[in-house]
Amino acid sequence: MSADAIIVDEAEAARYATTDAPHSPLSRPKVMRLLLAVGLVAPFICARVFSEFADTVLVQVVIAMITVAGLHLLVHWTGQISLAQVALMGVGALVTARANADFNVPLPGAILLGVLGAVVASLAIGLPALRIRGFALAIVTLAFAFAATRWLFLRPWLAPQASGLPIADHRLFGADITQSRQLIIPIGLAGVGVVALTTRLGASPLGRSLRMVARDEEVAAAYGIGVAAHKLFAFLFAAACAGLAGAFTVISIGRVGPGAFPVSRSVLYLAAVLFGGPGPLVGPLQAAAGFAAFPVLFRSLGRYVDLIGPLSILLVVTVTPDGINGMAHMLETALARRRHGSGPPAAVEGESS
Repeated sequence: MSADAIIVDEAEAARYATTDAPHSPLSRPKVMRLLLAVGLVAPFICARVFSEFADTVLVQVVIAMITVAGLHLLVHWTGQISLAQVALMGVGALVTARANADFNVPLPGAILLGVLGAVVASLAIGLPALRIRGFALAIVTLAFAFAATRWLFLRPWLAPQASGLPIADHRLFGADITQSRQLIIPIGLAGVGVVALTTRLGASPLGRSLRMVARDEEVAAAYGIGVAAHKLFAFLFAAACAGLAGAFTVISIGRVGPGAFPVSRSVLYLAAVLFGGPGPLVGPLQAAAGFAAFPVLFRSLGRYVDLIGPLSILLVVTVTPDGINGMAHMLETALARRRHGSGPPAAVEGESS
């Protein structure tokens, strides 16, 4: 597949890839570069400053953010939907553990195999997605998730031990994976890399082409965009993110079994994407961080902690259907009007959806 076939001319893409999604002040190029620099330093600071418990929570937050980054590109930037991301995480986790424990593949290589396994498994839903979308696609991906948890994860060739597969190695790029204060460094840097790559894709001609596909497939095809290729790319990218998150999940807990990735968690990740809102990646990342940290930080609420996510979604979409991104845009607009009077705020140079 050539670059000419997958990337439309920037000027034409800009005309039709516009979206009603709000911009976020955090999506400005200068701010994003600053956040990237902070993100590269933050894992080392967390390793030295925070406690083992705090870094354990942060590891789970980064894993959730990696998953949601790929899902945001798929849902908001390509117009597709998937309820199978946790199943793909399970594939990535089981392949990583099996490769490392049973075939003595070094942990970095096992992680790559886990990502590859998730990408290959995603073809089972990516290929049907070339012909369907919307509610039908949601049902297909949900069916894949149930098939994975009820059949695939129970196959002896994938999960030979009912008690779960352990990780044989105890170090990843020199970090002791049994200690979250060390594990946060490689996982944190990987998370920053995924977020930076996803953000770059969103601002690139490829990202604009993906949004053209989401907005109107017929118009996209008329401008020479390979609609099927773009949709398949989005599914594969989201699957790679899920596979990486699954690999880091098994590394962080040391052992993985068939029941570690329930279908209900896919709904939670999809809710985080909805809660974050369309447009920049920053909104869904904030939602993913909150959804990952709240159950741990508010364990005293017991079973009621599961209500935090749904109630938060209801609250935000009542205020604005565009979620956190929409609230940020409303706040920026209000502040701009206060500074410049009642007129509309000036356009911000370099902003991208």
